[in-house]
Amino acid sequence: MKHLEPNEPFYQISQAAKLLGITSDRLRTYEEEGLIKPYRTNHSKDGKRLFSQNDIDWLMIIRDLIKLGVSIPTIRILLSAKFSSSNPILKQRDIEIIELIKKLKNHAIYEQIEK
Repeated sequence: MKHLEPNEPFYQISQAAKLLGITSDRLRTYEEEGLIKPYRTNHSKDGKRLFSQNDIDWLMIIRDLIKLGVSIPTIRILLSAKFSSSNPILKQRDIEIIELIKKLKNHAIYEQIEK
């Protein structure tokens, strides 16, 4: 049995949505907003969206940021900003957000989104 690489497209949109506990429409919104670029198959007019394990890991961080109340436009802005979590006036929620953004910036998907 072949071992899948973390960046190999595998999950269809409905499977990815189920893994993330969100709707397929929400995944389409993330794509429209430029937060993810799933692989597209060539065998149909629009191509099916396929998500890799790396995509799923990335989207889990996006989902967690949204659960903390961070909007999609704010996530896009934060991805281009620089942060320090050592500022003593930061609230715990702010530190959690900064740490999640750092995870996103260190993730393999980040370079694909920036293209």
